[in-house]
Amino acid sequence: MEFGDQHRDRSLQVLERLRTRLAQDGDRFSSVIVDNARPRPAESATGMASEQGLVVPGDNSNREFSGWDRGVETLLSRGEQPDVWLFSNDTVALNHAWSERRLERFGGEIGKLALHPGPWLFGEINDFPRSTMTPMGPLLEWVSTYCFAMNDTLRHRLGTLSPGNALLDSLVNERFEPERGVFRDHVGEAYVDFVSAWLISDDGQGVQKKRRFKWDHEWHKASPLGPENFEDLRMKARCCLSEHMLSLRARQLGADIRSPYDARNAREHIRRSLQFLADKLWEKFLLRRLRLERS
Repeated sequence: MEFGDQHRDRSLQVLERLRTRLAQDGDRFSSVIVDNARPRPAESATGMASEQGLVVPGDNSNREFSGWDRGVETLLSRGEQPDVWLFSNDTVALNHAWSERRLERFGGEIGKLALHPGPWLFGEINDFPRSTMTPMGPLLEWVSTYCFAMNDTLRHRLGTLSPGNALLDSLVNERFEPERGVFRDHVGEAYVDFVSAWLISDDGQGVQKKRRFKWDHEWHKASPLGPENFEDLRMKARCCLSEHMLSLRARQLGADIRSPYDARNAREHIRRSLQFLADKLWEKFLLRRLRLERS
């Protein structure tokens, strides 16, 4: 899923390397690039073929989530029925960097899970500092959705990756009003504070909130809330809700939620922790190098 093709080549380089680590004898891959910067025409769009694959106009009403739903719709309409679905947006190459070992770990775990017939959701896992009441229920952790996978069992039960625009609009304010934030008043304060600390740049209470929630970074477009950026922050808040709801909905549907760094015993925990640290250090190194090359 992309918004314009400026990051397409780099994103596809990462995903192609991941695909080669997923490939097993007899496997077949289908792919679709959804460009949310290209609105869908009134008539049904079948997409266009490019050197990188099928490119279709997107649906930006809920940004990447509605875009991914358009991609699923496209593949299903063409008679495809994947056993495993891999979803990515263009930040897979823009704000992240993948070492060869990290690609191997990611691909290896998906390959292992592919044999599991029950519903599952896979990706890097983030956790709340404590159990947090989201608008759909309590949540301890969630899967990061810049690159994640699930099997068709879960995809079918979910119906759509986006929880629906009507639900999301009932949780965020429609317009900027002084003294009011992005979220509506009935959304839990703890959840609002947690998301806002990452989303909104604030030299006052925002700094304290970041420390309290152990945020060591913020959204790359974080800025003080005002009338000029309210719509952008509002739409990003809807994406945060969608991301957290995806993991919660998956759990409610009986899904196993897994990451490439899961461990079930002391020895494995130590080994996976070292792998996680190594991958994150490599990511910092590779991102620094990529940014130097761009500059």
